[in-house]
Amino acid sequence: MSRKGVLKYLKQKKAKKLPHWIVPIKKLVHNKKVPEWCRLPYQRHPKGCPNYGKKDICPPKAPYITEVLNINRPMYLVFSEYDLGAHVEKMRKRHPTWTEAGLRNVLYWQQSSRKQMVKRTLMAEKMLGTEVKCFLPEAAGVHVYATAFHSGLKLEKIKGLKINRHISIIGFR
Repeated sequence: MSRKGVLKYLKQKKAKKLPHWIVPIKKLVHNKKVPEWCRLPYQRHPKGCPNYGKKDICPPKAPYITEVLNINRPMYLVFSEYDLGAHVEKMRKRHPTWTEAGLRNVLYWQQSSRKQMVKRTLMAEKMLGTEVKCFLPEAAGVHVYATAFHSGLKLEKIKGLKINRHISIIGFR
């Protein structure tokens, strides 16, 4: 739904109901140790994320969440939804000899999911009049799984993931 469509819908219904992909944060769970998770090893990356220490939006350069966001004012999770299960099945038909890891390789789908998240974040920011957006909350010290859980959004675990969600946080200074 376009921004105009969302605004028209909210105005017509005089509803305070937000699109399902905007979730008010009930409890922001954060800790200065969370950005260090980026250094944990994972497949083909024994030293963790290759962007650690290189990009300004990544740790340790990324500012801590309380330095950019007023956590005493309303905050929202905004998320994309990518049907990774359907993607894997489509790729399996095209490439029957590929391994499960190859079928789930982020190079083939992650950009689409992140693009949708950015688009939704910008729409939500205009709808709600927020001033700050954080596209990589973990880099800013936010424990995304715990924050989502406390806010009523259940995220799937990475292993066996069917619906992938990239999450941003919006709020005020």
